[in-house]
Amino acid sequence: MFKNLILTIAFSLLTANLAFTSCKEKNKANNNLNISIVSDSIIKIIPDTTNQKAPKESSMHQTAKAQRKPVAAKQDTAKTKKKPPVKELKFNPMKVNYPLRPEEMTEGLKKAEKGDLRGALADFNKCIEKNPKNYNAYFYKAKALLELGDKAGAMENIELAIANNKSQSLFYYYRGKMFFDAGNMEKAYADFDTSAIMNPRFADAMNYRGVVKEIRGQHTEAIEDYDKAIQINPSFANAYYNKGTSQAAMEMYEEAIASLTKSIELDEKNVPALMNRGNCHVMLKNFNPAISDFTSAISINPKSADAYFNRGAAYQMSGDKNACSDWRKAQTLGHKKAADMLMEYCK
Repeated sequence: MFKNLILTIAFSLLTANLAFTSCKEKNKANNNLNISIVSDSIIKIIPDTTNQKAPKESSMHQTAKAQRKPVAAKQDTAKTKKKPPVKELKFNPMKVNYPLRPEEMTEGLKKAEKGDLRGALADFNKCIEKNPKNYNAYFYKAKALLELGDKAGAMENIELAIANNKSQSLFYYYRGKMFFDAGNMEKAYADFDTSAIMNPRFADAMNYRGVVKEIRGQHTEAIEDYDKAIQINPSFANAYYNKGTSQAAMEMYEEAIASLTKSIELDEKNVPALMNRGNCHVMLKNFNPAISDFTSAISINPKSADAYFNRGAAYQMSGDKNACSDWRKAQTLGHKKAADMLMEYCK
């Protein structure tokens, strides 16, 4: 889920098109489920950090971070748009005994942990042949298929998992993520909502539900969900990040800085959080801390065209002559608007 936060800066010297990141591109959650879903992009959404127990037999925990992409700032307006995050799945080591599982399930999980997903699928299929109602086998099969890029097969199997066990909040959560990645926000919201209602301690479901609300422009309601997620898991960096982006969209820049600062304290290499905090500082005309944030982002990701572009804008607005060199670097890295800034201010 990516959302592009369009913030406008209109100062006497420069109208800066800052690259703000959104909640859609920002999601990497930190969990210990069998599969980690990671979204790429400069600015991500960040849902996923809870401990969930698989039906009767297993305990799982997932990781996902979403971050978003920067967008241009236009004059005196703040708009929010989001696109779904791109995610990668990985099986995490399972240090759990499965006395109630068929042997094939245990073997399948071991193979998945070692990266042998096709071998794991064969074992999960054996479990299903023995017991066509084995919802865990369908669930793990769905995750393996998703990692292999078979989205249709993954959806079919997560549906079968739910059909055979309608009481597992984790199943609805995973299906919600699949709908979310497919851009079907209505169905994604319904599943995240169901998951959160079934398990009020599921921080990741709360976080993702907030993200969908944020995509809809319901920032006050989104912040409520982010706060619930944070209350459940005070170390949920992604929830703080998402809260900050909603606050920024509402032009609550000081509050957004506080939320983004907390996210950065929990995840020091969170480039999207640094970028957005820097942009909030620019909106408040606090150019020195903004430059510091963009510089930190560059030190973490030296190929970030947005970081160079934004730092150049902050330099220009503060009267620093380093703006042109940053815009040249941004242009070299492919920033489409850097050439315009060079033409306007660096003749």
